[in-house]
Amino acid sequence: MNVLDLFVNSYSLLKNYGLPYWVMTPVRRIVRKWAYKYLPSYLNKPFQLSNKRYNGLVVSLTSFPARINDVWQVVECMKRQTLLPEKIILWLSLDQFPSKDLLPQNLRDREDNLFSIRLVEGDIRSHKKYYYVSKEYPNNLIFLIDDDIYYDTDIINRSIKAFQEYNSRCVVGNYGYQMKFNKDECLPYSKWRLIEDKIDGKDLFFGSGGGTLFRPSDFHTDLINIELAMKLTPIADDIWLNAMALKAELVKVILSNGPLLTIDIEDNVTLSSVNNGLGKNDEQLHAVTKYYGDVFTHPQDSDNYI
Repeated sequence: MNVLDLFVNSYSLLKNYGLPYWVMTPVRRIVRKWAYKYLPSYLNKPFQLSNKRYNGLVVSLTSFPARINDVWQVVECMKRQTLLPEKIILWLSLDQFPSKDLLPQNLRDREDNLFSIRLVEGDIRSHKKYYYVSKEYPNNLIFLIDDDIYYDTDIINRSIKAFQEYNSRCVVGNYGYQMKFNKDECLPYSKWRLIEDKIDGKDLFFGSGGGTLFRPSDFHTDLINIELAMKLTPIADDIWLNAMALKAELVKVILSNGPLLTIDIEDNVTLSSVNNGLGKNDEQLHAVTKYYGDVFTHPQDSDNYI
């Protein structure tokens, strides 16, 4: 096992196991401390690319100024996969990055025939992660990732295997929650249960950046209706993606088995902290449900009530 997998997999095993937070939190903190010390230097070392590639698979992510100096580490995690994609694309807004020359050298140096940086007009925030790649490659397999997470080297391979296991009519996520309901009403996001073992169903909610595999053409056609997406879910691409999967009646498969090891970014502000802390997730869930009427309501084949 390489150093990257050692830290990522060790951290993911630190589930609560019914233990109090004051037991698990210090252990997680220690693992993060050593990961932050060793992983940047490890990922900066030369290595041999895998010969195994999955034709038609595109890895897609986005970023913004506060995190741009560390995105190279995520790129390196993808380049070290046991099963490589055909392309890795980083989508950046010209409003924030008017020229590639303004990007960190350690990111520009990593552009090659596998990884490319694409500058796009305007700024649709986190929706850049899926929007442009879905428009350009609607029939390809897309793998979404975030710009502040360390990924183990087998995450693409196991996601592809799960996709094939479910006859490809699904969305595969590596991080997610089980939604909770009171009759047909979806309870607040804070009431949902973090998934720690493989599960499939319709009452699941995948976190898009945890590593999400899907085919855009399988989703509801509103997937790339960016005006509507920005109106209903301006800062929650994962709510929009889950809604579009629900509208298309896709099976959701979550392979999650524990917490995510995030990159050490000074003064890092995440969408999840904003959405959860200020209740924005619930506002956007309500907006989508009000508009469509038949999403984020209790599925017929679930008894997941509170």
